[in-house]
Amino acid sequence: MVAGPKGSPGTAEVNHPAGVLRMSHRSLLTTLMIDCLDEHFDQSYEFWSGALGLAGRRPRAGQKYATLGRLEIPLVVRMQRVHRDPGYHLDISTNDMRAERERMLANGARAKYRIKRWWVMEDPSGNAFCLIRPEEGFDQYAKEWNDEP
Repeated sequence: MVAGPKGSPGTAEVNHPAGVLRMSHRSLLTTLMIDCLDEHFDQSYEFWSGALGLAGRRPRAGQKYATLGRLEIPLVVRMQRVHRDPGYHLDISTNDMRAERERMLANGARAKYRIKRWWVMEDPSGNAFCLIRPEEGFDQYAKEWNDEP
């Protein structure tokens, strides 16, 4: 496969018996996969559907994967230095920490502990996630929740 002019962004030169080929490829972070213990899968599906406001197709009995939906938001990728339990977690921004924490608890989350101005929470399968203060893009992309009972 010959792609783009020599030296163009995203191309690589490969020596080949037929000459130098310029090849390129593309990649994109497309999926956030939330691993859930089998015994908590249905409860975790309900939790994350409600937490993120997504209504995907309900998983069939024994189905290994379930798609909740697509988020049309900017996603920031960060690294965090930890002393134990490395992995991945979600940060959910909110402009009302108390209301969002209560909403998550009502959906089946557990509050683990508070650090400074954010909460470390846990989904029904034990996956950690954090409730944090608003960041760039919040006003444009945040989902509005009705706080009334």
